[in-house]
Amino acid sequence: MEMFTKPIVALIIAGVLLVTAAGIAYLGLREFHSMLDEAAATATETANAKWQAKLEKADAEANRQVADQAKATLKIQATASEQVRQAEQQLEDREKQNEALPDGGGCGLSARRIQLLPD
Repeated sequence: MEMFTKPIVALIIAGVLLVTAAGIAYLGLREFHSMLDEAAATATETANAKWQAKLEKADAEANRQVADQAKATLKIQATASEQVRQAEQQLEDREKQNEALPDGGGCGLSARRIQLLPD
């Protein structure tokens, strides 16, 4: 029996070493996968943050352009309102000047009335 016990003990020790090596390899692979998952999550978060920043920048630029267009529109409206007011004032002034002219009893337009016509 002694003859068989040395190879059996060696076989048992080799088996224990093999199981231990396999366990260590398994733990190493599990840790490696965990590190890969963590790196992938970090890369995803970084990419998301980058694109979020780009979107916020683009939104801010678009909002600035909208605000600039609104300011330009208000300026154009103010100018147009002023031009309409001036035209109405000119019309009112010419109507008053026309009323102030004597009828003269003549037919047709007098030279002074023709001068009141717009260009």
